[in-house]
Amino acid sequence: MGKHRTHRHLAIAAIAASLLLGANGAVMAVECKGMEKSACERNEAQCSWVDGYTRSDGVKVSGHCRKKPGKKSSSGS
Repeated sequence: MGKHRTHRHLAIAAIAASLLLGANGAVMAVECKGMEKSACERNEAQCSWVDGYTRSDGVKVSGHCRKKPGKKSSSGS
């Protein structure tokens, strides 16, 4: 069963890659969530690194990459 699970993960990854890549192979979208700091910083146009911090309730939040907010599209109404 482990072999089938691996093949399924590879197939999902291939589908995701094909959706993100255009005809010329350029990346059309960047998923910032889960990126390591160096990768996040290389995608500064779309992502930003948030350093780790401690919340007021004492919970420690690890540093993480997040997508920069984009312009909201108009609804056309």
